[in-house]
Amino acid sequence: MPNTLTIVSNRLPITLTDRGAERSTGGLVSALDGVGIEEYATTWLGWPGRDVPAERRAAVTQALAGEHRCAPVFVPTELARDHYEGLSNSSIWPLVHSMPTYFRYRAEWWEAYRTVNQSFADRILDTAAEGELIWIHDYHLMLLPRLLKQARPSLRIGFFLHTPFPSSDTFRCHPNREELLCGVLGADVIGFHTFGYLRHFRSTVLRLLGVESEMTAVRHEGHTAVLGVYPV
Repeated sequence: MPNTLTIVSNRLPITLTDRGAERSTGGLVSALDGVGIEEYATTWLGWPGRDVPAERRAAVTQALAGEHRCAPVFVPTELARDHYEGLSNSSIWPLVHSMPTYFRYRAEWWEAYRTVNQSFADRILDTAAEGELIWIHDYHLMLLPRLLKQARPSLRIGFFLHTPFPSSDTFRCHPNREELLCGVLGADVIGFHTFGYLRHFRSTVLRLLGVESEMTAVRHEGHTAVLGVYPV
């Protein structure tokens, strides 16, 4: 029997529409298409692209699990907007792409970001077995690794950043920079596209958290996170 793998991203590889569930487009879906099909019993967990009334959620969950091997995280429309369009794409995205002049920030966006990350953690913890493999993707869920590791240390958690990682001088522009870094450091393995991004991450951890690291590992809060370069 294959091991269990839960792939976690902000959006599911399918989107709920008035016509039903349709396959999403995008680089992440294409990059992960077919990953782990033979080696793992794979479930993809994420937001289904729209709000779902409470009375329909059980039926939608069952349908997505059976036909698409997906597990939805239901997020109200305004909360999803503040998390995705607000904190993720208006605050974090400009910084990781080294464009601080485009950076915008609102306190309510940060609260939405924290709330959505916690909702993802709660959803995973409801069903994950001890020692299960959880693979988290991208900057929308930077708090999630630590939330999971603190709640259930036995989980095996990977985090892959699909964007660049900037210099410490750029990343420090974010008011919640320490929380974001500590969140990622909860993962067991942290992956980047290039060595340059990994080097920037190590430098940022040192300059903003005062935590020294080895070339391929960071020890923080009694936990060791392995660092690696894994070009998609």
